[in-house]
Amino acid sequence: MLNRISALWTSRASRRLMVGVALVAALATGALGGCTQTTADSGTGSAAGSAVAATGSAAVETAASDDAQIAVQVVVDSSAADGSVTYSDTVELDEGATVLDALQATGLEVEVQDSEYGAFVNAIGGLASFDFGDASGWGYDLNGEMVMDSADVATVSDGDVLTWTYLV
Repeated sequence: MLNRISALWTSRASRRLMVGVALVAALATGALGGCTQTTADSGTGSAAGSAVAATGSAAVETAASDDAQIAVQVVVDSSAADGSVTYSDTVELDEGATVLDALQATGLEVEVQDSEYGAFVNAIGGLASFDFGDASGWGYDLNGEMVMDSADVATVSDGDVLTWTYLV
């Protein structure tokens, strides 16, 4: 059994699927329970969501005066589902920014669920986990490599390519 799992893990697509399945299983069993935070750019979302986004960006702007800026390419791809959420551009961030900071800098609506394991991105642009079946949801890789840290822990560096993919 362990040899079969090791063989599956060597394939990038299989790793993505296995992580996606693990995240979905954790959600289904309630292991990733917690409060939900929605952020949105100032033109969309509820007043509460905008307030959260404004508070978060104020903290980033305060730190910006002390930190160097980095450029990160962010790609968001939901083509495996319905293709309703796409993004591809470079965002400017403070040095030490996280994967979640980079995603939020796109201006897309992002729904984050807090848990004991860190931030779990439940929805991007209104496309949420489980919208296309029990094993569907968002996952990310950094420079083509799967990262096993939550989005609020993994950091990005200048020149990184961050890809969020909706897994079905």
